[in-house]
This record gives sequence, C-alpha cells and structure tokens, in this order.
Amino acid sequence: MGPARVRIRLGSLTAILAFAMIAASLALAWWLFSSQISATVQRIQGERVENIAMVLADTQEVRTALGAEPIVYSAHSPLQRHIDTLRAALGVDFIVVIDPGSMRLTHADSTRIGHHFRGDDEHRALAGAHYVSVAEGTLGVSVRGFAPVHTAGGEVIGAVSVGVTQSRLAPLRAESRKTLLLWLAAVLLLGGGGSAWLAARIKHRLMGMEPDDIARLVAERRAMLDAMHEGVIALDDTHRVTLINPAAQALLASAGAAPIGLGDQLTGVAAQAADVKPNRPGPAHPQTDIALNLGGRPFLGSYRRMTGASATEGAAPGAVITFRDTRAVQALAEELTGVRRYAQALRAATHEFKNKLHVMLGLTQIGETDALEAYLRDLVDHRDAVSASIVEQLREPVLAGFLLAKQSEAREQGIALVLSADTVVPAAERSADVHALVSIIGNLLENAFEAVAGCQAPTVDLQMAFDGGILSLTVQDNGIGMDEATIDNSLRQGFSSKGDQRGVGLHLVSQQLDAVGGRLALYSTPGQGTLVEAEYPYTAGSDCS
Repeated sequence: MGPARVRIRLGSLTAILAFAMIAASLALAWWLFSSQISATVQRIQGERVENIAMVLADTQEVRTALGAEPIVYSAHSPLQRHIDTLRAALGVDFIVVIDPGSMRLTHADSTRIGHHFRGDDEHRALAGAHYVSVAEGTLGVSVRGFAPVHTAGGEVIGAVSVGVTQSRLAPLRAESRKTLLLWLAAVLLLGGGGSAWLAARIKHRLMGMEPDDIARLVAERRAMLDAMHEGVIALDDTHRVTLINPAAQALLASAGAAPIGLGDQLTGVAAQAADVKPNRPGPAHPQTDIALNLGGRPFLGSYRRMTGASATEGAAPGAVITFRDTRAVQALAEELTGVRRYAQALRAATHEFKNKLHVMLGLTQIGETDALEAYLRDLVDHRDAVSASIVEQLREPVLAGFLLAKQSEAREQGIALVLSADTVVPAAERSADVHALVSIIGNLLENAFEAVAGCQAPTVDLQMAFDGGILSLTVQDNGIGMDEATIDNSLRQGFSSKGDQRGVGLHLVSQQLDAVGGRLALYSTPGQGTLVEAEYPYTAGSDCS
C-alpha cells in the first residue's frame, strides 16, 4: 500500500485559494501603485521646480546679474546671498543661475561658483525653452526645472535651474507607500474574512459534505436507480427533468408514451400532484398512488417534494416522481380526462387576456406606438418642441439624450438653450467618441451657463454640423465675456473656473481635442459674450442613414 493521501477539506481549500488570489491581486496592485507613486512624486516635484525656475528667471535680480558687464562670479555676490535665502525658504536643494556659456553664478556649494554646469541638460534652456529634466550633477541625481532668462527685448542671456535630489524625494515616496500599504493591509484583512465566510457558506450549502462524500453518494444513487424496477424522475424547482432512470425510460417506451429527456419541463405533473391531498400532512410527505400523465400516457405513481439547504423561504428545491405501469390506471382515465379539460378551460379563460398582452407587445416591437406617443406628447411641455429638430438631425442617441437633458437643466436655471444641427449627425462607430463628445460638450455648456449667470436674458446657442469626418461644434453665449489675458489663462492647466471669472477653464476640453487631432478656437469680448468653436474628428458608424 502506498502512503496515505493527505486530503484538504473543501472549506479550507476554498479559503486558501480565495485568500491566495486576493493576496496575489494586492501584490500586483502594490507593485503598480508603488510605481505610480514614484512617477507621481517625481512629476509633481518636477512641475514645482520648473515653476520656481520660471518665476526666478523673470526677477530683476537675476536679469541684472546676467546683464552686468562684466558678470560677477563670486560667493559673496548679492545674487548668491539672495538665492541662498530663497533656497532655504523654498525647500529645494539648489538654485543655479548660469550664463550663456553654462558657467555658474550661484550654487549651493559656493566653491563651485564660476565652474561649468554639470549634467549637460541645460542647452535647451539656453535656447529659450523651459522644461523638467532628471540628470546627475555635483549633488547627485536630481529632478531639475529649467527656465530661460530673457532681456526686455526677448534675448536669452542665461538660464535658471532649480532642483531637488532623489534623496529628498525618498521620504515623500516612503510616506506615500506607507499609506498605500496600510490600505492594502486593510483590504487583505477584509478579503481574508470574506474567504472564511465563503468557505463557511459553501460548507453549509453542501450540508457539511466533502467532495469525496458527494462522489460516493452520487455513485450509490446511480447504482440504486439502475437497480430499481420503478420509474424515477427528478425535477428541479422549475419542474425541469434533472434525472430519469433506465426503468422510467423503459416504462414510457412500453406504454407508447412520448420520450422524456433531461431538461424537459413537466409542469403538468406538478399541477396534477397539487390537486391531490397528501396522505400525511407536511411538505416533505409524498402524494402516493396518484394519477400522473407522463408523455401523454396515464401512470400510477407518487410525487414527493424535496427539502434541503437550497430551499429558500419555504420553497421546495424540486421534486421526485416515481411511477409504474398498472391496469389500475385505466380506472382513473375519466378522472384524468376531466383534469385535462379543466386545465383547457383555464387556458381558454386567460386566452383573451394573453392576446391583448401579445397585441400590446407586438405593437411596441414593430414601432406602432402612436397612441402611447400621443399620450406622452400631452405630458411634454410645448417648449420641448424646439428639441425635435436636434433629435431628428442627431442620430447618435446618447448625444441626443444628453443634449435634451442639458436643455431641461438650462430651463431650471432660467437659461434659453438653443440646440440646432445644420446637417445630419450620424451615429458614432466608436463609443469612445461618444464619451469624449459628452465630456467636451458638457464642459462647454457648463462654462456658458456660468458665463450667462446674472444676465437679464441669458441665452446659450449650440450648433452642430458634420462634414468630411469632422464634427463642428459652436457654443455662443451672451454672458460677461473675457479679455485677452483671461482667454490665454483659460487654456492653461491649473486655472480654476471656480474663481471670480466664471464660464472659463477650457484646459480639459483643449486636452481632449489635442489627443485626437481636433481644434479649439475661442473668441470673446468683455460684456458681449463668448464664442467657442471646436472641431472633433468623428467616425460615423456603418448605419448613417
């Protein structure tokens, strides 16, 4: 005999596998989020040092030092003292001002003033660009922000580099990872509890049996059913056949009954059994020696409802029918015929009602909904009539529904929203285009609604046109308008639309259009409203009729 096989209980195995899957998923999440945290920390610090460099490059002190003749390279210069104060206050590791020849005017280590800049990443700044770079310098690997220094005439006379070393970023990454680890640990604990609960539920549903026990019971049941001379049919809770033994098939065949197979529904048998009072009270007791019609032939048998852990709210999970072919069945033929006629009478009584339901369903399916449409039209405000044209012209249902919803929102705010389409706009081939257009149009309309707030007759006009694969959008309002400076800022990241100026903040729209090669134009005059024009590459679906 070989060594005894170690058997792991099903509940334990289920809990272990579920917990292992959760742990593996969390480990993958840790790796992904940890990488994302590092990239995010570096990106945020890069934007920060770049902004500081741009501000310093625009200061008079830096311009004066780079414009001096000759340029002073000294650890005791006023610029070096000023930069040292700023570096400590801003919490950065270095602020370096360099001349056009990449020679340092300032440095955190004063002994390096007058030496060539290290890292070889300053050339674009000296050419007039501002950017973020990661390179190794005298203080180690650092995240650097560069900005050019211009004269009043626009000539580049040097650059400013502000940076933080990777050693300064390490604590920030560690703190973020610590927070992430705590959350993942909490999720792991919840997952462990869920795994234990799942294992307990599985064990309960299996009545405490293990897979080997279930396999043995199945084998025993098969052997007993094959050995029985009576026909046995098992039904589920929907009265479909889940089991039929060889004796049942033989009895049906010998009586000339229609064959019954797995999956066949025997609702009529349940109805026949329901009309017979059980021999003993109680849901588990069988109705014995009752007339059953199986496959169109009468048999004498028993009907027993099953009970078990899968029953809910008192409903039986199924039933077992046992039957035999006997001459006694003939005596019950008339009674069975009466039962069938009663069932037919019930079906006739409900036939008219079902026909009405079928007519209503059929009219709905073929689109004949004039009566329903007339009723609904009485409930719709006549002001929605202006939306009919946009619904007819706009064949993309998601966009049409969205615009109608925005029109209702505008009415609630007392704003006249005019929707029009110069051409038919077909349905989109890609759902991504629909999602993007909902975001773009939604942002443009929200900005317009904010711009007209407080106006005497607030009006927003949205026009759409589709031509040559381009969907053109025009949003015009009669709001407060914007000056040139506000227009420029509205396209910049970080400009808030929640401040004093309302109806601006188009950075998100600009990004979405840039991502697909679209175009955005903005025209506005203070006190006279704003006009926004957008072009979105739009792929029409195959059904463009």
